[in-house]
Amino acid sequence: MIQTFTLKAKFLVLLLGICFSMVLFETDGSNNLRLYGHLFTANETATFVAILDQMQTELKLVVANLANNNGSLAQNHANKAASLLSPRILVEIAEDNPGLASDVRRAVIQLQNVTSSSESQQKSISERVNDLNKRLEGDAMVRIAQLPPSSSNILEALKSLASMFGGNNEELDQTTKIQALAFANVIDGVLINYGNAYRVGFDMTNMSNMAMIGNNSIPSPMAMSNPATGSNSGASNMNMNMNSMNRSSNNMTEHGGELNTGYSLVNVSDYQSANALATKAFEVFNAKLKHTTVSNNKNVTAYVTNLENGLTQLNDSIAKKASPLDVMMIVHTQIHPNLLEAFNLELRK
Repeated sequence: MIQTFTLKAKFLVLLLGICFSMVLFETDGSNNLRLYGHLFTANETATFVAILDQMQTELKLVVANLANNNGSLAQNHANKAASLLSPRILVEIAEDNPGLASDVRRAVIQLQNVTSSSESQQKSISERVNDLNKRLEGDAMVRIAQLPPSSSNILEALKSLASMFGGNNEELDQTTKIQALAFANVIDGVLINYGNAYRVGFDMTNMSNMAMIGNNSIPSPMAMSNPATGSNSGASNMNMNMNSMNRSSNNMTEHGGELNTGYSLVNVSDYQSANALATKAFEVFNAKLKHTTVSNNKNVTAYVTNLENGLTQLNDSIAKKASPLDVMMIVHTQIHPNLLEAFNLELRK
């Protein structure tokens, strides 16, 4: 119960801090508010790994649609894979594996030109994609393994000193943190594709857009001493009771449901991408995050469990074609806050 209270308090501080800082400090030349989202600190390796995850997902969707004799959708996903395979990403792959870079580029070009296929061709394409995806996964692992050690002798000494006085000597290893950041980027891919599928007209990865929709529903009994600190540790700056927070969350959901009645699915390939990326995110969580050393720490077990529950709800909601705001709420109020706490991530300032 205490952890749930703290998590909700931190989320509301972040939400209100973004709104308040936008109103006070950020406008563009035409007096329009600049919007800043719930973004984690960027990491080049995590971005690279996430792009390879998304590329694998799109290639699998090519195979799935060809098997269903839908050449048009298969081409759409081949085109998405091609857009992910930018010149910069191609160069990064080539740095580790020149042969893979050449093979994946050639395969994507060929898949973009496939409109229909026989059963034998489908089998050949499926085998080729499976091989490429295994190699792309291997390249991601190689990239992470190449990272230099993040700790130093001084840090080790400080950790040892902390343990002598009863401190927690368990530190999140660099590999797990990179995987968590890559996971966050894949979740962004879910939101981007879901928003495009329903043509929502706003950036679903941007948490402040959710605040704009729900700002009239946030209750008033609150006190804020430093609303624009820009950090994720501002719970002490706000005093509110549990009932207020529950009403805020419920009112925002109800308000959002009213505003989402007009949305309808307009792009099937984007919906397929969102659905498949949500599945991919769950696979990444189960394989690389759920059973890490830090997840066995009783202090963060609840956050990992909440994260898993959020992923389950996200996958179920997308499968049921829930409203875009409902999907957005799950990510920004359940997945992001628990991911942040469980793996000690930082928000971009």
